[in-house]
Amino acid sequence: MDKIKWFTDSRFGMFIHWGIYAIPAKGEWSFAHEPWKENEYQDFSKVFDPQDFDPRKLARLASAAGMKYVVFTTRHHDGFCMFDSHFTDYKVTNSPYGKDIVREVVEAFRAEGMKIGFYHSLPDWTHPGYADPESPEYIQRKELHTPTLEEYSAFKELLFNHLQQLMTEYGKVDLLFLDYTSKYKDGTDYFDRDRILEMVYRHQPEIIVNDRLAFSKENVRDFDYYTPEICVMNQPPVVKGREVAWESCTTMNNNWGYCAGDNNYKDAHSLISALIGCVSRSGNMLLNVGPDANGSIGETAESRLKEMAEWFKLHSEAVTGCGSSQYTPPFGCAYTAKENKIYCYLLITPVGDVILPQLKGKIESIKLMRTGENIRIIDFWGFELLRADEERIRPTGAKAGDVLEITLKK
Repeated sequence: MDKIKWFTDSRFGMFIHWGIYAIPAKGEWSFAHEPWKENEYQDFSKVFDPQDFDPRKLARLASAAGMKYVVFTTRHHDGFCMFDSHFTDYKVTNSPYGKDIVREVVEAFRAEGMKIGFYHSLPDWTHPGYADPESPEYIQRKELHTPTLEEYSAFKELLFNHLQQLMTEYGKVDLLFLDYTSKYKDGTDYFDRDRILEMVYRHQPEIIVNDRLAFSKENVRDFDYYTPEICVMNQPPVVKGREVAWESCTTMNNNWGYCAGDNNYKDAHSLISALIGCVSRSGNMLLNVGPDANGSIGETAESRLKEMAEWFKLHSEAVTGCGSSQYTPPFGCAYTAKENKIYCYLLITPVGDVILPQLKGKIESIKLMRTGENIRIIDFWGFELLRADEERIRPTGAKAGDVLEITLKK
């Protein structure tokens, strides 16, 4: 069984960054970047009560937008658990909200037929057993404590125990997104990765795990998939001389966690284009939403998901189950492909005719997916300066964001 196939077929997932950092509303790194008084930040857990949170609505929005899996932040670097931890009191079930949000998310998204992924932070900024220059004490004061052996062992044990709880108490977990390995720990096995992975695979033998248990990838074990961030790769990542399964996680605006005043949202065309860009390089896109302190993702994020849903309703075949094409797309276009079909995504509205490289004599038919109309192949003029393998087509009425379904002769 190819346990990665569901992932590479899915191509699109929802990332949810959420925790008590939504209360100060300055992003998920606010604990590290703001000069909090002692326990001031941690005390947000005593008022966290997101009464507007509706995981079923969020799951429906995600599914309609074409997303096939969810990745939820069970714990971020601030150490606050969004599940009913057995090993710390710093958790959502001790907040006024009182309920296990991870369980609510799992049940809602599973009911929509979506795969379940857990994000879990490797660092814990609140634990004395963890120290790194990318942590609050160093970012704010340029100080860095040295954990005792007992503190470091306790830190690793807490991480292990939390992951074991997540792997055993929520049914089938399809994906584990561990975050993040600091460049300052390159070359060290700071988190006991083999012990963690042995346990994870023992409890969830079909799960896929990302690559962030190691900063450099060449001299460590292989991981199930790899995670570049906030970009569309120019080509699939190559690790140890081979192309690997990959996913680019990205934000709708400039932050992962909710940040009041960050209204710099990408438009739907940009988000869809990024998705197509990832798929055209045989990769996935994991698109983030960041609920506010009340549990709402906001009107703009909801609007973007609905716009993507309208596009996906007509163009799902150009994403789900697709990968890269062996053929070169023309100017202003990107190709995804499966079987004998090429899906030509228009990044821009064509100025007129479109010249398809390498496809002369290979095309059975072309249609505009939005309307179902057939696209004309021009064979009576304008080809005297083309290369011998180029085909000229006239996609009348096509616009940016449209997809031309090109069926090749078998």
